[in-house]
Amino acid sequence: MSSDPAVIVAGWMDFAPADRDAALAAFAEVVAESRREPGCVDYAFSPDALVPGRVRVFEHWSGEAALAAHLALPHVARLRASIAGLTRTGRQLARHTVVASAPMGGAAAPRSTEESPA
Repeated sequence: MSSDPAVIVAGWMDFAPADRDAALAAFAEVVAESRREPGCVDYAFSPDALVPGRVRVFEHWSGEAALAAHLALPHVARLRASIAGLTRTGRQLARHTVVASAPMGGAAAPRSTEESPA
């Protein structure tokens, strides 16, 4: 295993419902840049279907060094500045160190309709 295990950041941020679209637009601008960074496995901000104002957060980094480098980049500073004027009413984010992972699926998993038979 790598000496720098993978890191997942997951949780949510709540904004005043009237501010959520502006928050999502700001996040959309940083997603493409972040996904091109070395060490970014996945990076997503998405609206919660059931909670008005809530934005779900999911980031997957190859390691702590990649996450630290990401947090110091100009596009992250621009994101922070662009959401600073929005009304944020709550936040719950957690950083998880990944000790093991494996693909999901198996015999019970549905097959894609585009998959050819084995």
